[in-house]
Amino acid sequence: MLGALLAFGASVATTEPAAIEAKRAELSAIQADLHAINTQVEIAAEAYNGARYELSQVTGRIEENAAATKRTERDLTASREVLADRLRGLYATPDPSLAEVLIASGSITAAADQMELLDRVGAQDANVVNGLRSHKAKLAELRAQLIEDRRTAAEAVSAKSREKEKVEALLDQRQAVLDNVSGELRSMLRAEEARKEREAAAAAALARQRQAAAAAPTTAPATSSSPAAASPSASAAPSAPLPSGSGNAAAASIAMQYLGVPYVWGGASPSGFDCSGLASYAYAQIGKSVPHYTVAIWNAFPKVSSDQLQPGDLVFWRGLGHMGIYIGGGQYVHAPQTGDVVKVTSMSARSDYVGAVRP
Repeated sequence: MLGALLAFGASVATTEPAAIEAKRAELSAIQADLHAINTQVEIAAEAYNGARYELSQVTGRIEENAAATKRTERDLTASREVLADRLRGLYATPDPSLAEVLIASGSITAAADQMELLDRVGAQDANVVNGLRSHKAKLAELRAQLIEDRRTAAEAVSAKSREKEKVEALLDQRQAVLDNVSGELRSMLRAEEARKEREAAAAAALARQRQAAAAAPTTAPATSSSPAAASPSASAAPSAPLPSGSGNAAAASIAMQYLGVPYVWGGASPSGFDCSGLASYAYAQIGKSVPHYTVAIWNAFPKVSSDQLQPGDLVFWRGLGHMGIYIGGGQYVHAPQTGDVVKVTSMSARSDYVGAVRP
């Protein structure tokens, strides 16, 4: 398909029905190819986010283990010094024998007290030795973990680089398709994009009206047409009590402030967002930490059934390959794909709903 699209040349405009139909077929083929590439870009972008997330996690462990290693090394040094002092003391003044204790004490009772003291001293020596062994074992464990984490970090860096190259190659492929489209078809593509933008603007305006009209967040009722209601994983009841979600609607409102901001893979700022980047940024503004990676978000928070959705809940699609922020009224705000912008979309517009979580 791609080879055929790249071969498109300039065509002669005509109003004949057959020619118009052929042009529409060409346009449809181009749009299908671009959609396929855009989907691959988003999948690769989330894989890139996953590699970055894993790298951040392992880097955090390395920092913690490095600090713990230093503390353990200090403890080990202190234990060695205490034990060395004790050994020097024993060498200079050996522990007395039982006969020497009896003679020096003058009584059996005093001798018993002295022996108890010596036992305590012996126990303290044993504790020092045991502490020394414990510190050495812990140090060996921490060093082994550091070696393993550094290996994992190197693999994560490589994975991040591979996914970055994959995204960039797909974007180059997408641009090649567009560059080789004839002027007439390019105009038709722009007209189609403008139509979609008008629809997105209308949906956003409607969503703002609903938000303004709502005095307080309300639970959206489930409908038979909602893909969430049709999904077994989405309709299953949560295994634990859900958090109230108090304040989460503010994150949805913040995301709505960025309607029209372009999709940028790996983006998590007002200059550009990808799907998980938008959620991460919006929630950071209300003081909640949400990872910049769909799978990590899905694993981090309680699941929400479709009949309990509230504004601010995070909704997932395409096997966790895409996500958005529920805003109520059966709609969600999201950063869809390359070449698109942050927009509002109806939950019923697609059939690959996975489920939702609540930070």
